[in-house]
Amino acid sequence: MVARSGTGANADIAGRDRAERDSRDRPTDVFTNVTAGPVKNIQFVDPIPSGMVYVVGSSTSDQRVRVEYSIDSGRTYGARPTISVVVGGITVQKPAPSERYTHVRWTVVGSLARAAQVSVEFHARVSEAPGQ
Repeated sequence: MVARSGTGANADIAGRDRAERDSRDRPTDVFTNVTAGPVKNIQFVDPIPSGMVYVVGSSTSDQRVRVEYSIDSGRTYGARPTISVVVGGITVQKPAPSERYTHVRWTVVGSLARAAQVSVEFHARVSEAPGQ
């Protein structure tokens, strides 16, 4: 497998002299099967770049994939991460806010044929403009 990641260009966003709040970015990964046959169990992980916030529901792919998210630096994943909150003295599960997302994980469903590619991307926005 060969991977080309578009996330490297995003790493400098937090360090720019000036960034607009709500600026958006689309980290993109392209994976190519360079083996002699089909490959199964393809899984890859993208960290949300520092200074960025995942835009919930923005993960896309040109192949059939299962998308999961982490809110604990990649230790655990789920399709819809939740957090525990206390409401009226009772602990309940609520959807995790987008600011808590730390990683996106894609798992290709089935196999990827020889020479085939899979592209995935997600949208993120600047969480804080530097110097503010």
